[in-house]
Amino acid sequence: MGYAGILILLLVGAGLFTYWKLSPATHFNNTEIPVLAAPQPEESSSPTTSSSQSSESNSSDTNDKSKDQVSFNVLILGTDARDQEASRTDVIILAHVNPGKKIVNLISIPRDSRVNLPGIGYTKINHAHVLAELKGDGHDGTMAAMQAVSNLCSCSINYYLKTNFEGFEHFIDTLGGLDIHLDEPVKFTYAHKTIPAGDNHLYGADVLDLVRERKSLPGGDSGRQAHQAMVLKEIALTMAKPQNLKKLPSLINQVKQDILDTNLTDSDMISLAWLAKDIDGDQFTYTQLPGRSDKLYDPVVKSELYYWIPDLEEWEALAKSLLGENEP
Repeated sequence: MGYAGILILLLVGAGLFTYWKLSPATHFNNTEIPVLAAPQPEESSSPTTSSSQSSESNSSDTNDKSKDQVSFNVLILGTDARDQEASRTDVIILAHVNPGKKIVNLISIPRDSRVNLPGIGYTKINHAHVLAELKGDGHDGTMAAMQAVSNLCSCSINYYLKTNFEGFEHFIDTLGGLDIHLDEPVKFTYAHKTIPAGDNHLYGADVLDLVRERKSLPGGDSGRQAHQAMVLKEIALTMAKPQNLKKLPSLINQVKQDILDTNLTDSDMISLAWLAKDIDGDQFTYTQLPGRSDKLYDPVVKSELYYWIPDLEEWEALAKSLLGENEP
């Protein structure tokens, strides 16, 4: 065999090794999964400042699983800010990922969910980010939002990803748009435009309007959350298309420019993109945090607001299957 043949074999071998190393089950089994936030008692609840602090007190099943069943939770935040202004979290989605079993469960948390924030009292969960950001910076807002979700859902938070309107819109355009199927037409309240029912190919501006639209939807905020989860799933599937898998490194570089804050490494993001291509539709699920609507006094705005009151008993039962304890 000549030098050319040896070189080809080496390149193929290196490629196969890289594929094996970054395949989701292998990559995350060989990665020390961080714990950035863990449930804390209400009286001492405050944003965690380091992963080492949280991991010492965490009792989540994430670290109790055998290595071939490692799973973790990713918090996805979309803020309503443009540029550098303080912002609320318009999108709050908790993703439970089990790479070995090829399972992704998305749990949408209504931004109006009523939670007890330390030093403030019972208020909307999306206030956690903006209040901490006003006292510190953007990362303080991220940490406060993570702790609020961890306390509400009684789970650890291992990874996070936060973006804003501008970054989200730009990234969708970088992907070349998304294929979105709508069961019913959606009329954009502020853009004065209607997206027809059926199959649509949408670019950044329209996708952003879709995930923000609430007023014209029959289900209101519940309908918006369903659209947000649908778009997130489509982003993952689009990144996993063969033409995009070939250019994942450059796509990941673009993701990093469009993301405000994350602890996912390049290898983590590539591995998650590869995971998407192997997941069957029924293994990529969406659930909304159960609860009911009510109008109650809010200590932040000092007036009554409409809230989503989480049904924690129902959530506790759902969490056993959605967050890994009773995974199939």
